[in-house]
Amino acid sequence: MNSRLAGGPAGATDPLDEPVELSRLLPDTELDELVGTFAAAHDCAVVIADREGRILAQAGAASTAAAVTPIEYLGETVGSVAIDLDPPRPVVGRHMAHVIELLLHHAHARRLAGVVHEAAIASSVAELTAKNRSLEAAVDRLRAADRVKSNFLATMSHELRTPLTSVIGYSEMLLEGLAGPLAPEQRDYVNTILGKADQLLQLITSVLDMSRAEGAGGVVDVAPVAMTELVDSVVASFAPQAAKRGVRIVQEVAAVRALGDRRQIRQVVWNLVSNAVKFTADGTDVVVAVHIGPLVPVGSGTRPDLRIGIHVEVRDQGIGISRDQLAHIFEPFFQVDSSSTRVYGGTGLGLALAKAYVEAHGGRIWVDSTPGQGSTFVASFPAVAVDLRPGRSS
Repeated sequence: MNSRLAGGPAGATDPLDEPVELSRLLPDTELDELVGTFAAAHDCAVVIADREGRILAQAGAASTAAAVTPIEYLGETVGSVAIDLDPPRPVVGRHMAHVIELLLHHAHARRLAGVVHEAAIASSVAELTAKNRSLEAAVDRLRAADRVKSNFLATMSHELRTPLTSVIGYSEMLLEGLAGPLAPEQRDYVNTILGKADQLLQLITSVLDMSRAEGAGGVVDVAPVAMTELVDSVVASFAPQAAKRGVRIVQEVAAVRALGDRRQIRQVVWNLVSNAVKFTADGTDVVVAVHIGPLVPVGSGTRPDLRIGIHVEVRDQGIGISRDQLAHIFEPFFQVDSSSTRVYGGTGLGLALAKAYVEAHGGRIWVDSTPGQGSTFVASFPAVAVDLRPGRSS
């Protein structure tokens, strides 16, 4: 036979072409049990031999006058059965040979099924191995591309900041009159230049911070962070801007400490307060609250983690966010609508950056909002264990 199993390596022995061997397919114990039962039933001696004449199993001693019946399978003789019975009965030998041929057929079928199954598994393993190698190569290329991107952003940040610093510096000197007095119209022009330069500098800084957050791998410098002091400094930065629109920033901050990177936590609070002041209605309040709560509470959109943490909650009374937009609010460059960029400004990176920093600390950030009534953003951080005593959340 010249059949070949699909997927078999070139030059390998084909199991279908191998000669059928009784000793390999039928265990000794099975043959011994068979000849013993057969000999007892017919009160005779039985000897089973392979194609080479080697005895594989026997019961009693057969004489030279024993009737020999060939065992045939797939058109060839693979062995023989010798039956020493007085008086001789050839039909008994043929019956014994047929039983062995039947057992041989099932054993050979099982072996071939096993070979096919093994070949299929080997083929699947080879395919998975090739795919894994391809994926590893793709991951290596992505990592290399990410390094190139990070290096590019860092370089571009430096190259763009350098001329922007000059634009901002000379604009400020013109406004201060160092080059002589400016006419009102000229002052307006310079103010516009200065404002747009500041916006561009903020965009460059945000993009660079986002790139750093993506490449940080979740590594943070962990230390206790006093939340009262941190929130005070952030609110003080936005107080003049809020006061121009009659917006009052109300603080409800518990005397607790978060455990994490002060710079990153401050950036999160800064971004949340910045958005609240930007989007809240004129003459309303922005509330900045800090209190103790679950690190990842039920309803935050991910698996709960009821270990105690610090919640930073910022509430505004602004335009709000529709339900279908809430799922995308933390995506980079996402804006609630195209007009919000023109009316309120911003890059759409602040919340994405806040999310990256919060999750690097093991916390979560989420939002509850009603269109036309305002939004409440909450970010959770690990807490300093010694601060978690009754009465500290007030």
